[in-house]
Amino acid sequence: MNVFNPQSRNSYLLCNAPFGAVSWQNGIMSRKTEIKVAHTAGFCWGVKRAMDMTLETAKDSGGVVYTHGPLIHNPQVIEMLEGKRVKAMADATSLESGSVIIRTHGVTPDIRRRLKEKGLRISDATCPLVAKVQGIIKKHARAGGHTLIIGDAGHAEVVGLLGYTEGRGTVIGSEEEVAALPQMEKVCVVAQTTCDVNKYDRIVKALLVRYPDAVVGDTICEATHERQEEVARLASEVELMVVVGGKMSANTARLAQLSREAGAETMLIETEEELDPDLVRQYQNIGLTAGASTPTWMIQRTLDRLRVITSGQPTLAGRIRDLFLVLVVSNASIAMGAAFMTLCAATLAGYTPGPLTAGFAAAYVFAMYGLNQLHDTMTFKHNEPERYRFTLRNRRLMTFSVGMAAAASFVLAALMGVWPFAVYTAAMALGLAYTVVWFPKTQWLKIHRLKDIPASKELFVGAGWAVVTAVIPALFAGSSAWSAPVIVAGLFVFSVAYIRTVVAGIRDMQGDRVMGRETIPILIGKERTKVFVGLMCMGLGGLLFTAAWAGWTTGFGFPLLLAVGYTVFYLTLYHLRVIQHGVAFDLTIDGVFHFSGMLAVGWLLLAA
Repeated sequence: MNVFNPQSRNSYLLCNAPFGAVSWQNGIMSRKTEIKVAHTAGFCWGVKRAMDMTLETAKDSGGVVYTHGPLIHNPQVIEMLEGKRVKAMADATSLESGSVIIRTHGVTPDIRRRLKEKGLRISDATCPLVAKVQGIIKKHARAGGHTLIIGDAGHAEVVGLLGYTEGRGTVIGSEEEVAALPQMEKVCVVAQTTCDVNKYDRIVKALLVRYPDAVVGDTICEATHERQEEVARLASEVELMVVVGGKMSANTARLAQLSREAGAETMLIETEEELDPDLVRQYQNIGLTAGASTPTWMIQRTLDRLRVITSGQPTLAGRIRDLFLVLVVSNASIAMGAAFMTLCAATLAGYTPGPLTAGFAAAYVFAMYGLNQLHDTMTFKHNEPERYRFTLRNRRLMTFSVGMAAAASFVLAALMGVWPFAVYTAAMALGLAYTVVWFPKTQWLKIHRLKDIPASKELFVGAGWAVVTAVIPALFAGSSAWSAPVIVAGLFVFSVAYIRTVVAGIRDMQGDRVMGRETIPILIGKERTKVFVGLMCMGLGGLLFTAAWAGWTTGFGFPLLLAVGYTVFYLTLYHLRVIQHGVAFDLTIDGVFHFSGMLAVGWLLLAA
């Protein structure tokens, strides 16, 4: 969508939370269109594990990596993996050498043995829950028992499970098939991990009537159970349910089936392009869910497309929302945040702020963020679809604006004097050097540019903000860059920008993994990152309080503690899934810069 197109007004809501059980109200239409998104939509933990393992293997291999069958049943993900030199083969046992990944569904013992005999490098991405079922069957088969597998005959997981039965296994797909089973001793009952829970319960009851002594293993994935319960509940609340996922995905097909059984009109699609606008516009209450193998960016793109389709005629409210959208995706909002931070740093350090330094910081941040957006569009395609579309449709305008901003920052830095200009030049050179290849990439040398250093992105962003909003303005004001007030101000700006980037990295984990980046959240995990950010907030609060109390800075350090509180506030909103993606997320986390600046304005007005 081109956000400058007046016919596509009000396509987004500022307070969207795409992956929580929330709704979107299109308040400018003659009727309200509500979109509810399932909590459980998207990758399950088993698929995430397989994706992480596959991307890591592809990164380390230095060559083509093969999967025995498609890793998961999602064409878009398979296409993305092919771009990472991960190729799906119908039968990887035909390979003579190389790296092979066993897909999430698992394989038979015979396939596993043949892969090992070939001497292939094997990475086992079998879902641990599937592996657990394999273990149950293997143990029972060794005892001479017969295994009944409730599931879909021919499904990759079921084929793999049958391989562990030692020839004594039967697939049951319905209650009617139970009556045709022969009398057997030592019966073990398991289920395909993505089996329909209701169907499973009915078949188990029938089997226990026929085989009262049967051992029943509860092997349905808990995530599957939760998804099926939620889609049934959600479908009863909406008129239209949109299910996103691969057409060959069994768990996605079951979600669509359960939705239909609950009485909702249901559309099963693989991409947002398959949405029927005429059909969508007939409904006021729309639900959105996705299969366990559907990536985050496909859900987000579908949600965005639904909003565009259901948007109405432009009104003042719609124009205001579009204005905020443009401010965020064009980086104008964060550039204004940089100007506010120069005021905040100056007030904290005790030197006089000025429009020249504010304009310089805004121009520099606008140029750097815009340059990154133009250069790294594929990352934004996965992480921030709104920015991705904006960049594609407005590339020429963005390129011109970024060039003008970069030139303006150069001129303003020169006007501030020799030392500010020297520091600016050094910062600019280091920023440009971040993506330069310094050493050739080899099998043993993985780091060939600064960008490849794990968790370097957060450090460089934080340092850049500190330099342009605290250090350079202090030098222009005649203060020493090594004075206690400037150091504290620089540490505050660094910490706020660093935390903001880390929290954005939590949101972007899936896309960053695809792009091969090693951010803090990827290195230590989402929950540990939240704890880490919380500890940083405590440390920053302690620094501000101590500095203000000891007289290292002005008394502004005390009210500036509210900015730390704001950081904790938006982290809490993210943890509670109130904000997850989109414009609302960006506006909220970028708001810490604006909020800090407004605190400075209030402090200066009170002191006047």
